Amino acid sequence: MPDKSVSYWTNTGQGLRAVELRAAGFKPSEAAAINAVVTVAAAHTNAHRCNNRVRRIADFLVDALALKGGQGLLVGAPAVSDALTQGTENAGYSLVSRDLMADCMETGHYAHHGNAMIVISGCDKTGAAALMPLARTNAFGLVVYPRTSAPGRVDFEPWASKGNNLTLMDYMEGSAAREAGRISDDQLTRLQRCVMPGSGTCGAMFTANTMSTVAEAIGMMLPRGASHPADYDAGSDIHDDVKKQAYASVEALYRLMEIGLRPRDIMVRKAFENAVTTAYAMGGSTNLYLHVLAIAREAGVMMTIEDLHCIGERVPLIANLQPHGPYAMVSLHKVGGVPVVMKALLNAGLLHGDVMTVTGKTLAENLAEVALPEELPEQDVIFQVTQPLAAPGNHISVLSGSLAPESCVLKLSGKTLEDGEFHGKAKVFNSEKAAMTAIREGGVVAGDVVVVRNVGPVGAPGMPEMVHLTIQLQGRGLGKEVALITDGRFSGVSHGILVGHICPEGAKGGPISIVQDGDTIVIDPKKRRLDIDITPKEMAGRMARLDPPELLDVPEGSVLSKYRRLVSSAHYGCVL
Repeated sequence: MPDKSVSYWTNTGQGLRAVELRAAGFKPSEAAAINAVVTVAAAHTNAHRCNNRVRRIADFLVDALALKGGQGLLVGAPAVSDALTQGTENAGYSLVSRDLMADCMETGHYAHHGNAMIVISGCDKTGAAALMPLARTNAFGLVVYPRTSAPGRVDFEPWASKGNNLTLMDYMEGSAAREAGRISDDQLTRLQRCVMPGSGTCGAMFTANTMSTVAEAIGMMLPRGASHPADYDAGSDIHDDVKKQAYASVEALYRLMEIGLRPRDIMVRKAFENAVTTAYAMGGSTNLYLHVLAIAREAGVMMTIEDLHCIGERVPLIANLQPHGPYAMVSLHKVGGVPVVMKALLNAGLLHGDVMTVTGKTLAENLAEVALPEELPEQDVIFQVTQPLAAPGNHISVLSGSLAPESCVLKLSGKTLEDGEFHGKAKVFNSEKAAMTAIREGGVVAGDVVVVRNVGPVGAPGMPEMVHLTIQLQGRGLGKEVALITDGRFSGVSHGILVGHICPEGAKGGPISIVQDGDTIVIDPKKRRLDIDITPKEMAGRMARLDPPELLDVPEGSVLSKYRRLVSSAHYGCVL
């Protein structure tokens, strides 16, 4: 059991710390009995449903720690919801918040002399931020997920056949379908009322649940922690399963301290490979690339974007979850959650079973009694590895080429391109807003490649998600006939023929800056290429004539200004 920080916090005597403790409502005379000072890092806000239950969970954790003789000290951090920022001028703050949250948690932990840490995650950047300070400080600790939203249902198509599995994606695509005249006002209103009955993160395999899956699969969250529903409805208390997980997490933390097992003992290279493998098998978000690279750096594990591709390219898609399938995350939970997916992968030799986890046991030991998909009662949520939804190579791939000399990521979400590649005519836009206007006014048609540039980590700044563009394409029935390429990124909700994270970005003089309307763009997943079909001479000439980019003006000294100055490219995970 660690004692350095406890000794500091309890060594109050007649000194200043006794004054501080008493003024804050603690009793210095009781401090000597404390056996652990635990940072409860909680990105709480009442501004959105993703993290509005986090403070309640934090209070449970503090109470549970007290029952074990520990003292929980709350540390806050900003929690940004992409659902509130996407498509607005403030969208750049989303990715920026990842590193800001990690810094807040690290600062609070050391400033309050904690010797262990429980981090409550939530909306997608919070999921990455939760693992970063644990890896960075190597304090005894683990992650608790405030859980995913319960799904809804309606009685009209194309959504009725999904049953009780509707998520925010269905409403967003329904909204675009209404704009295109494909559904009625009444149907859109019914979707809005039914799609999300309570709190929680976006309800399927979008970025929040991708990162909760990563936390569980890497061994830093208790089994089945990634898929619980957050509550019963908007007026209820948090779900009983969430309470149980909070108390169980405190018990697990004390076991970790007793046996001396720290995050960097768990977050080893093999564990990262397990996390990426599991996320691929479940159809995870492209944001996985940015976040896993950032977390690995904090853990001192050398990983490159090519490493992630090589891990993922051998993994079939076996979880039938949105956005590529019909089911919500809660449906996965009902059939056993992430452990069932991992058991199938382990049984197929795709996971490392000898890595340690926060249970104090190996992954193989955790999965010993878990059923394989074929051993479950009849279901079509999790498929067998030998009979997958999609063969390996049909989810996320890393490409390069004349338009992406460093790298970019292609998301197919289980879909294959009929001819093995996509050729289309470029429609070029220097902002998301301009592209949105063109799509809504019918300026984008089948066979086009929408090119959105100057929205990278430096250009935006903050690399916003182009999700509303992908939603418009899907809602208008163009998702399989129009490609979208960008130096920005995508939401986990996004699906179609999508290429993001193009590096170098436009703001850094990348070749995406020289694309012109009408140029032929070639996306070739088999050759892993993204190219512009012009001669090398024309390419060189355009690059030579390229003017320095005009960057969006942001206030000097602002968070966005600092981020622009410090951030690396998406090729390295947008780390600072």
